[in-house]
Amino acid sequence: SNRATAPTHTMPPTPRVDATDYHSGQHSGHMVRVTGKLLSVEGDRAQLEMSGGGAPAAVVFNDASLAAEFDASLVGSGHFEVIGTLQGDATLQAAQVVNLGTNFDMGMYGEMLSVSKRFPAMFA
Repeated sequence: SNRATAPTHTMPPTPRVDATDYHSGQHSGHMVRVTGKLLSVEGDRAQLEMSGGGAPAAVVFNDASLAAEFDASLVGSGHFEVIGTLQGDATLQAAQVVNLGTNFDMGMYGEMLSVSKRFPAMFA
């Protein structure tokens, strides 16, 4: 029989980026995952300190439910993963925000990122 099958739509894998990757320009225009500690929240913007040091990620959200995730009481202690599109001006247009809590180990996360770059097949 000639049964039609529904197309399967899967999200493309989203690379996890550290500060070096974020500011390199190589991911400009693409969807990425950024994890970091909340440094500031102001209006529709938040800043996240990423692993690897360097300038923070400038997260922009134009959705009130995303903005609500960045509670000002978590500045300096809250950790978040943001999935979004990295713009040419080095801002991250947030599509999804995950609160990782206040006990997230950025040092361990940085180690995992460096291992995942050396052995990408293990993290596919």
